[in-house]
Amino acid sequence: MLIDVAFTPSEVQAIDSKVCVVVDVIRASSSLTVIASKKPGNLTLTTTIGKANKIASQSTTHPLLCGERKGLPPEGFDFGNSPAEYFKADLKGKTIVFTSSNGTRAIADLLVAPRVYLGCFLNAGAVAQKAYDYAVAHNLDILLVCAGREEKFAIDDAYCAGYLVSRIVSKISSDQEFSLGDGAQASLGIFGYYRDDSRLLQMSGAGKHVIDIGLGEDLTFLLQRDLIEVVPELITQDNQNPEYGFNVQV
Repeated sequence: MLIDVAFTPSEVQAIDSKVCVVVDVIRASSSLTVIASKKPGNLTLTTTIGKANKIASQSTTHPLLCGERKGLPPEGFDFGNSPAEYFKADLKGKTIVFTSSNGTRAIADLLVAPRVYLGCFLNAGAVAQKAYDYAVAHNLDILLVCAGREEKFAIDDAYCAGYLVSRIVSKISSDQEFSLGDGAQASLGIFGYYRDDSRLLQMSGAGKHVIDIGLGEDLTFLLQRDLIEVVPELITQDNQNPEYGFNVQV
C-alpha cells in the first residue's frame, strides 16, 4: 500500500487505483462533514453558482442552497460555508445543494476514483479507518487530496493531511508492508513541526480571510478531533448505499 498526499488537485494522477480523501479543512470538507452528521435527505455538490441555482429551480423539493464565494454565501443562498453554523442547524431530511470556491472543484476532479471520502479533523478517526479498510480490502493505495486555495498550496490543508496520514499509519499492523510518498512524508513533517494548530490556522491565508469576514469561531470549532463519526462519501454506480453519500453535478 502506498499512502501519499497531493497538495493541490493539479498534482493528482492515476486515481483509478486509489482511495481518495479530499481535505478542505477551511472549510468545505469540515462543513460537509457536519452537514452529513445532521442526516439530510439528499446532498448534491456542484462547482458553480449557476449550476446550483439551476438544480434548485428544477427541483420539486425546494432544496436549501448552501456554500460560498470569497467565504460568504452568494445572493439568495440559505447558508454559507460555516461548519459552526451548520452544527446548530436543523437539516434532518432536507435536500441540500452545495457549492464552494475550492472544495467542490477538488471533489469533481476525482469522479473516476474507486472511492472518494471527505476528511477533516472533525471526523479524522472515522475517515482514516474507512479509507484504510477499503484500501486493504481491495488492494488499493490511499491518496489524500488537498483542495488548496485558488489552485495553490494551502498550509492548513497540508497540516490536516499530515494529521490524517498519521492516523492512517497508526492502523497498519507491524507485519503489513506500506510506503509513504514524498507528499505524505512532507505533510507529516508539516504536522510534526507546527505545535500550535490554532495559531497555524489563524496565520494561514484561508484562516486570515475567515477571521476578516467575522467567522473566526469556525477555526476553533473545526480543530476539534473526532467530534463526528460520519464520513461523507461520493455515490458512484457501484456504491449506491454508503453510510452517508453525496453526488456531484459538474
